[in-house]
Amino acid sequence: MTKHQQAPQEALRTYRDRFLAINDGRLTRLRESLQTKQKQCLDLLPLLFHTHLRGSPGYFVEPDVPVGLVQYQPNQGTLSLLQQVNFSARPGTARAMYPQIAGLYLMGSSGSVAQSTSSDLDIWLCYKPGLTQHQIDLLETKAEMISHWAEGFNLEVHFFLMNSQQFEAGDQRSLTGENCGSTQHFLLLDEFYRTGQLLAGAPPAWWFVPAQQENRYDDLVREFRGRGVARLEESIDFGALPNLPAGEFIGAGMWQLYKGIDSPHKSVLKLLLLEVYARDFPNVTSLAHQYKNAVHDGVTELNELDPYVMLYRRIESYLSGRSEHSRLELIRRCFYFKAGIQLSRPVKVSTWRRQLMAELTKEWGWQSDYLAYLDGHASWPVQDIMAERKLLINELTRSYRFLTQFAAEHESNHLMSQQDLLILSRKLHAAFDRRRGKIDFISFGHQVDLSHEKIRIKEVGPRKGQPSHWVAHSQLPNGQIGSTLKKSSGLLETMLWCHLNGLLAAHLHIPVFTQFSSITNFEVRKTLADLRQSLPLNMPPVPASNFYKPAQVERVLLFSNLGCDPLQHLTRRGLQKISARSNSLDFSSLRENLVASIDMVVINSWGEVVVEHFDQQDALPQAIHFLLSLLARQKYVHRPMLESFCHNQTRPQAIAKRIQDLFEDAVTALYDYARKQPVRFLYNLGQQYQALTINKRQLNSLSFDTEAELVDWLGQEQAQRNRILPDRHFESDKNRLRAVIDQQEEQGLTLIYQLAKRVATVYLIDENGSLLSFRQACRTKTSLLASLLRFVKITEHRRQALDSELSTPSLPIQCYEMTLLPSGIPTMKRVGTAGLLDDKQTSNVQVMMELGPDGQQEFVLLCHDREFSSQELGDDFFPQVAACILAARPDNEPYPMYITDLSLSDRITAGLPNGQAQTIHYLRYKLRLEQRINEALLVQARLLQSARSAEVIPIDAANDSK
Repeated sequence: MTKHQQAPQEALRTYRDRFLAINDGRLTRLRESLQTKQKQCLDLLPLLFHTHLRGSPGYFVEPDVPVGLVQYQPNQGTLSLLQQVNFSARPGTARAMYPQIAGLYLMGSSGSVAQSTSSDLDIWLCYKPGLTQHQIDLLETKAEMISHWAEGFNLEVHFFLMNSQQFEAGDQRSLTGENCGSTQHFLLLDEFYRTGQLLAGAPPAWWFVPAQQENRYDDLVREFRGRGVARLEESIDFGALPNLPAGEFIGAGMWQLYKGIDSPHKSVLKLLLLEVYARDFPNVTSLAHQYKNAVHDGVTELNELDPYVMLYRRIESYLSGRSEHSRLELIRRCFYFKAGIQLSRPVKVSTWRRQLMAELTKEWGWQSDYLAYLDGHASWPVQDIMAERKLLINELTRSYRFLTQFAAEHESNHLMSQQDLLILSRKLHAAFDRRRGKIDFISFGHQVDLSHEKIRIKEVGPRKGQPSHWVAHSQLPNGQIGSTLKKSSGLLETMLWCHLNGLLAAHLHIPVFTQFSSITNFEVRKTLADLRQSLPLNMPPVPASNFYKPAQVERVLLFSNLGCDPLQHLTRRGLQKISARSNSLDFSSLRENLVASIDMVVINSWGEVVVEHFDQQDALPQAIHFLLSLLARQKYVHRPMLESFCHNQTRPQAIAKRIQDLFEDAVTALYDYARKQPVRFLYNLGQQYQALTINKRQLNSLSFDTEAELVDWLGQEQAQRNRILPDRHFESDKNRLRAVIDQQEEQGLTLIYQLAKRVATVYLIDENGSLLSFRQACRTKTSLLASLLRFVKITEHRRQALDSELSTPSLPIQCYEMTLLPSGIPTMKRVGTAGLLDDKQTSNVQVMMELGPDGQQEFVLLCHDREFSSQELGDDFFPQVAACILAARPDNEPYPMYITDLSLSDRITAGLPNGQAQTIHYLRYKLRLEQRINEALLVQARLLQSARSAEVIPIDAANDSK
């Protein structure tokens, strides 16, 4: 056996002593970086978990809280600290007979060159196997209370409850807070072993197993424990660190990108380490193994074993070997910014961290002026900030693409849970996705103040077929225009980008230079004031819980006519007050649409801010269609908050209010569909009628020049109940159509009629919401209503007989009479229908419709106990039917007849668009047949009158004939 295989007690004790010496050295370095109260807080942490004493931080009344730290005995100084915060504590109370906590481990940057005064402390709270879930929950509650107590010392502490047996088996919690969840296992263990510091409790068994023999890890640990070597029976075992599995790289890469949103410099370093590991795969010598080998070989120099120095050296060797010097320079800056030591600033006392960073920067050849430039990054010119941001994002995405390709080449699936993958993907999408109109943020990893920047916003005219656009330039100290910072299709997007990135914070006057736009300084100032009010510069962070579900539109800002005033030409012509029409979308006698452009700002629950610009002739319909399409794709019903702004010289409040009302009504219509009922939304736009259909998450916009075209469209068949929802300011000719629509019922049919002499204008909204309008001659109101109501009721019975549901309820029929006030305003009066269905004066006329072999419609009509067939009678069908009806009338008057029953054959029904007949189909066929028959009645009546006239011969004429 080799020396390592024999593993004598002396060697194992030597390993333990070296690791503990390094551990104590790093803890000492950590304590040196803390304030006095913070040191006391850190020193008390083990004792607070070792005991559960009334009056101590983390105490709550519960007898089963796990207590006791393995191998921990507080010293007198720590006990004195406890008595300072808990006067009732006594030294004898600090004993635990059966310790249930295996250890407290600091991990991460603590005690390293990367530990700064603002760094938080990540602590693994390792409990013994065998605790119940209730006890684990109690321990977690206690840890949260202690974290809250530590905040009072300006010390941010995160505890992660760990079970070594579960961890070794790969059972980890999902992604919450600072935890990396299921994204990685062995890579996390690699970081733990090379950065972990034993705060109190048992040392890890991994310390004692030589790296070359980790393939025999379990056997060696059992052997050491069996021989009682170096108190290994009290060690904690998280398992061996074998060859890294390929499946962890993609998960770890996504996790580091996720962390890189807030800490890009640190994440770039760790992503580069993953790239180094992947290049060496499968024969990867991890940093943890490199660290353990150095300790076993006798290296104890803290600077040399500093986790972040080792990390940098490994990446430096990799990039130098590949001659990627620009990447190496970026890595050095990331390392310098992560350390957070400003070497150009003089200090009274030089710490070990400062001395170490000075040695490294000297090795890199950095001069004092360059160090001063880096230390002044908070005041960098905006061009430098954007350039550095671009380099960081490129590096993050480059490393991630490499890891993705690596996983594909090795046919390895990522080891992330689906939930973790989804959450990470959503946050990465929100942070890095670039699409037209989305506002990107310059600040990336640093808090920067750009209020000192001077900005110029300029309109650039169309060139080479490209439309005009807006550009934000920096302005040099000599007044010259600097580099282009932002280019957008609209002014609002450019202004919003400048505002949210702090470039306009100190500007009272925004220099906007136009070529074609007529925007005024007043509009610019008011618009910027709106943006500052609605979207403050320092927006609150997005809660992590928002990424647990798809992005929802939270707020929508609508800016109308920015840079254009449609009323200017009316003002010059003095036409504003020509009529009382004040609707901003249907203004004056000229029926003008006063909205020429819409800039829409959409803010969603993931913190994304997107600007959409609409300035074509149909800008308003496009904007409504866009917003409703966006909302319709959302999985959850979530109504956004809408705000409307307009700063034209004339009628700005009226225009803003009209747009606010219209969009709110459109959103209401959309969420009416959310009740699983399709909707047709109507509104006016100038002389046109606009419609928007909402059905099956699909939207379709239509435009109609006349009310007749609109009514024809509203009369189209519908597959199911389809409500008509006009916006609150919708107007029709003399507003009769609006009055009809307002009477529609949630269910059933609505029948409305208006009488004028002996002609009735009838509106019917059937069971599916189809609207039919027609004019019909009528003898009396009773005969009109009786025939219509009887026909509709019989038709309902026919449809119910064909319905597959046996218990289809009867649909109500509401009847109204429309009359016009002297002002022309229509009013509605409810009409009772009792007795009309039993009207004995109405003759029964029944028709059966069929399609002949040639596709022509054929009819069989039953009237006065006689049957007439169009197939048999041909062209004589209508004349004979009319003659029969006239013969049954005592006075032979050709007043209108009404069909009371109509049946459609299966072939006719199958040929309808939705394969089913609704009331309007029956009614249309009825009206067409009645028109033909009534025309025939007039002809037959004239023939009959002529015949009668011929029978009465004058006396003179008779004598002449003789």
